[in-house]
Amino acid sequence: MTLRRRALVIGLFAAAVLVPCHVMAEPATAPFAVQAEIVTRILPYDRGFPERVKGQVSFLLLARAGDADSASAALQMRRALTDIGKVRDKPIRVESAEYSSASELAATCRAHDINVVYISSGLARDVAAIRGALVDTGILSFAAVEPYVSQGAVLGVDVADGKPRMSINLAQARAQLIDFPAPILKLARIY
Repeated sequence: MTLRRRALVIGLFAAAVLVPCHVMAEPATAPFAVQAEIVTRILPYDRGFPERVKGQVSFLLLARAGDADSASAALQMRRALTDIGKVRDKPIRVESAEYSSASELAATCRAHDINVVYISSGLARDVAAIRGALVDTGILSFAAVEPYVSQGAVLGVDVADGKPRMSINLAQARAQLIDFPAPILKLARIY
């Protein structure tokens, strides 16, 4: 190998190692329509639902700033929730936000009377902070990506053998004041 070619190869290798790679958002682990259907059906089973939800059920869809995949996932969830329209007899209101910090999330949830925070794909490294922001709030955290449940989201959905499967982080549900009865817990994978 000539000196010039060797320098080129070393330069390309160094550039590949030193240039930060774009981190792609993880894909949702279940179709958005299935996720929306499950969250809207399970939400009323939370024992605190009747006292917390008055006129409407408010969803906040979080996405990673500057991540087109994350924003697309939030948009698709918005459409799925809008298509459903109601949780029992309560209309659904959907808001969207780019995640910036736990304190800003907590303030937004208080200001807009949020009942459910949807953690879109691309937020894996923020799940712990989101978990902390939602402690003692009565707000259900719902993950687009099922592995986020083991990291601290309360609810997630994936598909196994062609069937949707719920996952619930029971310790985090308790920390967020979400209380599902035993028959619901029996239907889910528990973390």
